[in-house]
Amino acid sequence: MKTILRFFFSIYAAMVFMFWIAIAYFAYLITSLFFGNKKDREYLIFLYRKIGNAITTCSFLKVKKVIHTSLDKEESYVVASNHQTMMDIPANVVGSPDEVLFKFLGKQEADRVPFFGYLIHKLFILVDRKSETSRKSSFIKMKREMENGYSILIYPEGTRNRTSEPVKEFYDGAFRLAIEMQKPMLVNTLVGIKELNPPTGFFTYEPGTVYSHWDGPIITKGMTLEDLPGLKKQVANVMISRLS
Repeated sequence: MKTILRFFFSIYAAMVFMFWIAIAYFAYLITSLFFGNKKDREYLIFLYRKIGNAITTCSFLKVKKVIHTSLDKEESYVVASNHQTMMDIPANVVGSPDEVLFKFLGKQEADRVPFFGYLIHKLFILVDRKSETSRKSSFIKMKREMENGYSILIYPEGTRNRTSEPVKEFYDGAFRLAIEMQKPMLVNTLVGIKELNPPTGFFTYEPGTVYSHWDGPIITKGMTLEDLPGLKKQVANVMISRLS
C-alpha cells in the first residue's frame, strides 16, 4: 500500500512541479519582453519565494529553515549542499535565508526539461562534467556571477547520493571557486528529505517535513589551493554532523 501511495504522490508532485514551472516560464517571458534582463534579480526572488513555496506547499512538503549563523546580504557566498533526491532544488530555495540569493550550478541535461529547461538555461549555470571546455566555461561564468553579487549553490557530490554513506566523495569545484574568489562558504544540509524521496527510483516521494540547516560561514581569505583538501573535509564534517 505504501508503495502505491508513493507512486501516486510522485505523479502528483511531478504534475504540481510542471504546472508552477509553466506559470514561472510565462511570467519570465513577460518580464523579459518588457524589461530584458534588467529584472532578472527580482524575477529570481519571485521564482524562489513565490513559485518555490507554491511547489512545496502544493506537494505537501514542509521545509523548515534552521539558520545557525548570521549572514551579510551584501556578501556573495559559495554554498555547498548535499544532494539526495529529486526534491532537493525546491527544498534548497524555500529553505534558504532571505540574505542569500544564489544561482545553481546544474547539469547540462537539465535544459531538456520542458519550461524548466528554458528557465535554468537563462538563469542558472549549466555544466557538462564530461567536457573540459564546458567545465572551464562554467567556472568562468560562476566567477562572473559572484562578481555581480550572486552567491553560487553547488552540489559537491555531483549527483544524487544513492549510497548508504551520509555524503559521497566531493568534487573540487565548489572549494576551488571559494578559494580563488576568496569568498566565504556556507553549508546547507537538507535533513530528512532522503526518507521522503529515496533515490532508488522515480516514484518514491511521500509528503513530510525536511529541515534546511545553514552553517558557516567558513572564511577562505588567505587560503590557497593547498588548503582545498582540508576545506572539503571541513564541509563534509558539517554535513555529516547534521545528517547524523
